[in-house]
Amino acid sequence: MGNAYTTFWCGDELRSGWKTYQCNGSYPELDKVLKDNPHYKGLAAQAAQQTLKSVGESITSYNGLVKAYYKGEVDRPSLPKYRKKGGLQAVTFPRQALSFKNGYFKPSISKETKSELITEIKLKLPDFIDSDWVKEVTIRPCLGQFIIDWVIDDGKEQALANPSLDYSHAWSFDHGGSNWLTGVSTRGKSLIVDGKKLKAMNQGYCRLVAKYKLGLPDFYWDSSLDRVQRKRNNQMRDAINKAARFIVNRCLTDKIGNIIIGWNDGHKVGSHMSKVNNQNFVPIPTGRLIARLKQLASEYGIVVTVTEEAYTSKASFLDGDTLHKFGEKPTYWKPSGRRVERGLYKTATGLLINADANGAANIAQKVATQLGVSLVEVGRAVLTTPQRYDLFTRLNKSYRRRSVRVRGACALRSACPLGTQWVL
Repeated sequence: MGNAYTTFWCGDELRSGWKTYQCNGSYPELDKVLKDNPHYKGLAAQAAQQTLKSVGESITSYNGLVKAYYKGEVDRPSLPKYRKKGGLQAVTFPRQALSFKNGYFKPSISKETKSELITEIKLKLPDFIDSDWVKEVTIRPCLGQFIIDWVIDDGKEQALANPSLDYSHAWSFDHGGSNWLTGVSTRGKSLIVDGKKLKAMNQGYCRLVAKYKLGLPDFYWDSSLDRVQRKRNNQMRDAINKAARFIVNRCLTDKIGNIIIGWNDGHKVGSHMSKVNNQNFVPIPTGRLIARLKQLASEYGIVVTVTEEAYTSKASFLDGDTLHKFGEKPTYWKPSGRRVERGLYKTATGLLINADANGAANIAQKVATQLGVSLVEVGRAVLTTPQRYDLFTRLNKSYRRRSVRVRGACALRSACPLGTQWVL
């Protein structure tokens, strides 16, 4: 470490300080060093090799970030973190290390470890997964429980196009807090996915965490906090799945082939909207919703487009304001309208419309040309009275059954001409 504190170039700047070095730790190097280690032998050979491969991938990624750091492309990277003393680590079993019998997968166990097991390890296969689909299984500790991640390949190809959908139309969505998702359709419809219950869930979570940690260090954590965190994670996951399914079902019902979502990378990290607004807006997992929506929509041939949403809340859609990318707004540019109250936007001609619906329409306007969609049917009536949906109470059984029938009809009409398999 004699020359660790030194002078070095980072990008175009000459800096001084603790220099960041690359690490030696590729998979072949780790395997050579640890192959005689008793802990390595305690795992099944293939599981131990898979663990070392994961470590090698992390170190390789870190070394790549070190190179990018000295080119001035990224911030200073941190070394990969591993489990603390006494902690638990995830173990991955490839398909070759698993045997299947009577609905259970049994992972391979080394001879040294098998005699110390209290009970036989059996992993129950979920009902909706075929045993032939399984390629890899990971068992990982999470908040006081063990989680099983199933990596599967069902052989189904993603649909590139769906003849039942019209790709000249789109649903455009603007995300927020109380109005989690506000959507505007080029067919002249609009809706709001209510976000008040999500805000209440996050507030309840924060109160419980503050209660359990009262008078304790900031990094204190115990089994009670594990339980609170698990409940909150399950609630958010449930909301994400319901919202994604609702949007995809709506596109299939309206025969619309495009979904447009406004999203700025990193905007939650640097959010400065006051303490209360940050607590209500930042914890809502819209980024995870977008990832889930991309995954689900691809099964039906629906195209998801994510675009930056700079100035969409300020510009007036009905007045035809020009929309610019972030940082490219001319100094003389001013919006024609303005927000007069929370959730209410006033145009240059004095018309009052929903502010979030105005933002959703502007988001669609940003990519309308490249997607080839027309916004002629989006008028004042569409932007004034969006229909509100509560994901937890409004989506009744009749709606779900109708959506299933629509999805089944779409799949039957499109599977034969396209030669693709559809997930119903």
